[in-house]
Amino acid sequence: MAEPSVSQWAAECYGTEQVPSSLQTSGSTDSFLIMINYLINPGTIFSAAMGVAGGLSFLTVVLVQLSAVMLSMVAFLIMGRVGVDYGLTGQMACRAALGVRGGRWLTSPLRALCSVYWFAFQTLAGSMAIAAILKVCLSINVTLVQVSLPFAFLQVLVASYGYHWLKGLFRWALPLKLISLGFIIIMLWQQAGPDSVSFSINNENNWLLIMAWFNGIFSGMLTMITDAADFTRYQKSRRALWVGSMTGSALGVLLGAATGAFAMSLVGGDSKELFNGILERVPGFWMALSILILIVMDNWTINVINLYSGGLSISHTFESLGRIRSTLLVSVPSVVLSCFPVIIDRFLEIATAFGMIFSAIAGLLLVDYWLRNWKLDVQPLYRKEGIYWYRQGLNIRSLIILLIASSLGYLLPVGWPSPLITMSVAAILYYLSAIDPCNLKT
Repeated sequence: MAEPSVSQWAAECYGTEQVPSSLQTSGSTDSFLIMINYLINPGTIFSAAMGVAGGLSFLTVVLVQLSAVMLSMVAFLIMGRVGVDYGLTGQMACRAALGVRGGRWLTSPLRALCSVYWFAFQTLAGSMAIAAILKVCLSINVTLVQVSLPFAFLQVLVASYGYHWLKGLFRWALPLKLISLGFIIIMLWQQAGPDSVSFSINNENNWLLIMAWFNGIFSGMLTMITDAADFTRYQKSRRALWVGSMTGSALGVLLGAATGAFAMSLVGGDSKELFNGILERVPGFWMALSILILIVMDNWTINVINLYSGGLSISHTFESLGRIRSTLLVSVPSVVLSCFPVIIDRFLEIATAFGMIFSAIAGLLLVDYWLRNWKLDVQPLYRKEGIYWYRQGLNIRSLIILLIASSLGYLLPVGWPSPLITMSVAAILYYLSAIDPCNLKT
């Protein structure tokens, strides 16, 4: 019997189910487009601006964000092979390490919460730019909530349609984003002059501040570890996945971080007024249009990913809902949280708090998959009493290790690479607790 084909414009029907091998046709171009679009976003631009406003130099901010993202991508892509090899979602791999119920009731809801936060953060970051355009160009004063609410609703539709719509969106959004990005940088450069920004590493950079930003970016990226396979299960090969994702990630974070850091270095002041400062330095219709296109495309591409992954996570907890209804369900708190600008001010604290838990999860998942010789037995992931059922559906050993490692991470002194230490501790404890690692291989 022939396996079904899927139209590019049809809503994706696969939630917790395996994707048939006949549909695993995406290549390196697709993974490149996903990752470059994912990392050229208002959050990347705005967080880089916050780093410069906090006292870091342009080059330091770019290098910190680049190193944090690329290091996290290694863990992301290792777990992403679950999608390539088996057509499974990332939450199914969590069931192997944590138990069927552990994955269903712990990592799935946690990832959904992260998706809600990241959606709201990106929406508010983008809304700042739109509010700035309305104020500076049209003399219309609006609150962030007045902008973020309708903006958030517009982003829900594409996410409900799934992966194939994501690919279509990314293909035509990227050229628009790059043209707008290039125009903004060139106009700022011409207006400010070549000596306006120093490209050297400032000796006065505060090491504690550098580590705070590294920890925030690295741990924030690790919140994607539990759904890495969500974006790889349509990939046709591991090589295509690694080539496309790593190049897309490197270019995406370089462009996004460099734009935010460069612009903030020129305009100065409060990072919340970044786009106001840009429009005051280079006023005019074309600059306003470029910022608007960049922000709308950025938000649309990043937030459909947030809602897509959040919906898939909810569908693993409440399997009867299906993917589309789960996506619509997770969009409700996402839109509501977009009405609270305070989450922008608490970016580092919230990202690090989420990331500490996911750092421990990452260490555990990576070692568990390695001990299984990179293999999973698929059918027991969907049923009781299989090899992944453990004790009433929970792997108690894994849960204890997660508690110990994440608690340790919160207790580490400021200035330490807490997420890296947390991930390493979880990995070592899990390995040592496996009395006979060979018994894990399936």
